[in-house]
Amino acid sequence: MKTDSKYLFAYLATVIGVSWAILISWVAFSKVLTPILGPLELTHPLIIFILYLPSFIGLMISYIAGGRTGLKNMALKIIPRKEDLFWFPVIIGIFIVFELVLHYGCRIFGIPLPEITMTIPHIILKSLWNFIEEAGLIGGVFGWIGFVLPTLQGKFKNNISAALLTGLLFGLWVLPGYGVSSVQSLVSYGLYVMQLMSFLVFISYIFNATKGGLSFYLLAFWLAATGSHVQLYYFNIPVQLIEISFFCLVATLMHFIFKSLKHNYPLATFPDYILKDNKAVKINDPLDRNIASSPYAS
Repeated sequence: MKTDSKYLFAYLATVIGVSWAILISWVAFSKVLTPILGPLELTHPLIIFILYLPSFIGLMISYIAGGRTGLKNMALKIIPRKEDLFWFPVIIGIFIVFELVLHYGCRIFGIPLPEITMTIPHIILKSLWNFIEEAGLIGGVFGWIGFVLPTLQGKFKNNISAALLTGLLFGLWVLPGYGVSSVQSLVSYGLYVMQLMSFLVFISYIFNATKGGLSFYLLAFWLAATGSHVQLYYFNIPVQLIEISFFCLVATLMHFIFKSLKHNYPLATFPDYILKDNKAVKINDPLDRNIASSPYAS
């Protein structure tokens, strides 16, 4: 077994195993635990621990794989390079279109919409507060995006397979939390996993184009999760289907735009992308037969 396989196995066993054990134990013994530890809410220490465990383990593996240099460089991936700053307005533009597609898509297909009662200042404040509410899932950035995605890219030698499997594993991790969530009756867990998978395929192109920049994932995930909180649409099954279709379409467009402009960005693979510039590894995208011959995401 290769070293990176051992890291990946250790990561998944720890993150998924510990999280599932805590949440399943809580459900099984809630009558005993709740009076002692209090209700299991978003701000509960156990929930905070679970939500940030992926990043903690991702940073720990970065240290094991690359010492202080690996840990420092992983942490610094949150700071965008100067030449990558143009991706911020690009992502914002994409998500303006995203929110418009979801809102007016609901209108076109007769999907109920909430009445917009918020003022512009209230929308801004609610959006900023949503960043805090989503901080748990965003908090896994050093794990799911910083470690798992580039590790799988190194194994599969393409971004699409790696992103799809990362989204599937991410979804497996959230399954116990979904089971006790208040939105479980409104949305489909299977579609939620597909949302994660399609979103991560989309973001993988930007991840590789920016040599593993993590701040772009943070921005995109936050924007994707904000629309329902500012009354643009309800988060329900029809909206999930529109979101999946949108991210599949945008990822496909990005693929062909990069191809036509001959921007075959190198894959960011772990631990190389936090230790050295991995220029020798080219994207081998299964959607592209020409490139295929060369050697993570309401």
